Amino acid sequence: MTILETRDLKKYYNSGENTVKALDGVNLKIEDGTFTAIVGTSGSGKSTLLHMLGGLDRPTEGKVLIDKKDMNSICGRFTVCRFKI
Repeated sequence: MTILETRDLKKYYNSGENTVKALDGVNLKIEDGTFTAIVGTSGSGKSTLLHMLGGLDRPTEGKVLIDKKDMNSICGRFTVCRFKI
C-alpha cells in the first residue's frame, strides 16, 4: 500500500530574470513498511523535496498525497500544515 506519493512535483524560485528549478517533475511512491533514503549532490533538491513531503512548503505544481489524500486539500490555504494520519 502506498502511504506517500508525489505526482509531477515542481518547485520553482524566481531570482531576478532567472528561474531556479529546485524540483522539476518528481514522481515518487513510498510503500508502507519500507525504508527510503533521499540522496544527491549539494543543490539537487533534497531539502526542498523533504519540505514538500513534510507540509512545510507548497509546490509550484504537482501533488503530494498522504494515504491517497492530497496534502493541499488537507492543509487548505496554510503554508505550514499539521495533520494526523
